Amino acid sequence: MIDIIWGLFGTAMGLLYTGMQGMVPCIPPAPLSTSVISSDQYMGSWHFVAAAAWDEDGIKSIKATDSSVLDIQKGANFTLIVTERWRSGEECQTKTWNYWAHSMTDPLLFREDLDSIATIWDGRWINCPSCIVILIMDEDYEVSAMLFSRDEKTPDNVIEEFKSKTECVLMKDFMKTPLTKGYCKQ
Repeated sequence: MIDIIWGLFGTAMGLLYTGMQGMVPCIPPAPLSTSVISSDQYMGSWHFVAAAAWDEDGIKSIKATDSSVLDIQKGANFTLIVTERWRSGEECQTKTWNYWAHSMTDPLLFREDLDSIATIWDGRWINCPSCIVILIMDEDYEVSAMLFSRDEKTPDNVIEEFKSKTECVLMKDFMKTPLTKGYCKQ
């Protein structure tokens, strides 16, 4: 029964999303499914570049971040193991989370503690094939879009395209990672 309800919910959300894309052309394409995200193309390290949110609360927790790198690995049973190394001031910190999906076709990734939900788009939305955009809603229902790149240096035009596309969906609060202290070592 739960599979039927979940399937109907997914179908309804897909139709709603398609309708929204017609009304607001800057909305990104459909998010990547878990089967796509779990492919080798998306595994490995991603450098944090910038973030946007509908209000300042959506990015306040990451404003003190000088640099950050995500390492995404496949787990068992539709899970992704995400390790983040970030620098805040002079200190490096590391944290690992497990994200799971209901099925391989599901684009919603739930953190194991259910404190956040994420979805991922490939960088073609902002003309950056070596980028991903992660939309995350945290436990306080704050939503932010975060730009990550395979490269340590991301061209300014990519960052401007990300900023423009997120502003188009009314995400007016924006921050670019300062990168003044360098990345934390593994």
